[in-house]
Amino acid sequence: MRKLVPMAQVGLLVAVLGTGCSLIPGSGGETFPGSGSETCVDWVRFATPQDQYDHAGMVLIGKSLSQAGETSIYGYRATTHLVEVERVLKGNHGSGNLSISSMPQTCTGGESYPDGDPLDTDQRVIIFANQQGGEWFTMTPAQGVLPFQQGTALPFR
Repeated sequence: MRKLVPMAQVGLLVAVLGTGCSLIPGSGGETFPGSGSETCVDWVRFATPQDQYDHAGMVLIGKSLSQAGETSIYGYRATTHLVEVERVLKGNHGSGNLSISSMPQTCTGGESYPDGDPLDTDQRVIIFANQQGGEWFTMTPAQGVLPFQQGTALPFR
């Protein structure tokens, strides 16, 4: 029985390492077509919009005007959008429109937005963003953009 536990641990380790995903961001897990390796990020899940607000470097109300190019993070392409800033709720970006990239999902076989790019909308939204490498990115792929219609109360204080 004592040998069974270490064997199970080794089996689990082999299964995890054999997935082709690096568990450490920036550890050389860049995605290249046909390479089979990519960086996998374990995204934080925020329980409430207040938690999102508290952990964001910048929070703003705005609307994506257009795609403004691409950048890369964790070995994935990230679409950059030109965002019309209606109101900054937290942080400071200066004045005028702002370029923000949608954080891509990871460990998806190289596809950045399998569920769609959250900033690729003509809706008014709240954007929760952090700066990485001098560029603004939505906080996470799933919780960086929140639809926000006119007349709706802010979901945080």
